[in-house]
Amino acid sequence: MSGQNTTIKMLSIDDKTVTTDLDRAGYRKMGILVRPAASFDEANKLLKAEKIDLIVINMDYKPVDSVNVTKHLKAQEAYAAIPIVLTSVQTAAKVRNSALDAGADLFVEQPLPRQYFVEKLKQLLDQQVRNTERINLGGEVSFTYDGTTASSAVGDLSISGILLSTDAPLQEGMRVELSFPIPAEKKPVTVTGEVARIIPAGKGKKSGVGIRFVTFDGDSQKRLEKFIEKSALGDSKMHYYL
Repeated sequence: MSGQNTTIKMLSIDDKTVTTDLDRAGYRKMGILVRPAASFDEANKLLKAEKIDLIVINMDYKPVDSVNVTKHLKAQEAYAAIPIVLTSVQTAAKVRNSALDAGADLFVEQPLPRQYFVEKLKQLLDQQVRNTERINLGGEVSFTYDGTTASSAVGDLSISGILLSTDAPLQEGMRVELSFPIPAEKKPVTVTGEVARIIPAGKGKKSGVGIRFVTFDGDSQKRLEKFIEKSALGDSKMHYYL
């Protein structure tokens, strides 16, 4: 997302008269293509029609219930991974908290200079990419669930989760203790995770289990992030557990 030639498509849910042609031209110069919507129906049509990278909703725009729209979009598998930014001229803590509690990835107080706002948006997108970069680690992971210890092959790995190839009777929402080695490290990464998705077995293949990391032990997170940063293949998204 951070490359100079990359255009970010931003869905802006607000009064269309607020996002003027001049304003959109300014965003375009900074690498952001604004798709304006004045209602949820308009926003929904745009989401279905093209790939949107980022959604910005003005909480002060009364025709749209920004909190409920955020909750709704985050509950949809097709849109849950799209970062949502809520903005408001209101500075009360309860406004910020309501935005974040609804599932917004970022709350921004307005007005802000456009360039500063764009930088915050790009930082959010860069973080989103880092959170979804994946690698093929290989090897095995040892895991414990409900007092039972097992091991399985490691599928994809990111700093936010891991894909296991196992027939263990895991269920969504179950807590799992994991331990796995990373190359050139004497100490394994140890982490508590939560089963986020079960992938049914295919012909001749074991079922897959997507586990989202919850808490790391010691410096495990720092060591894993360093390893991922060196080894990541790109910005492929691990849809099965994110």
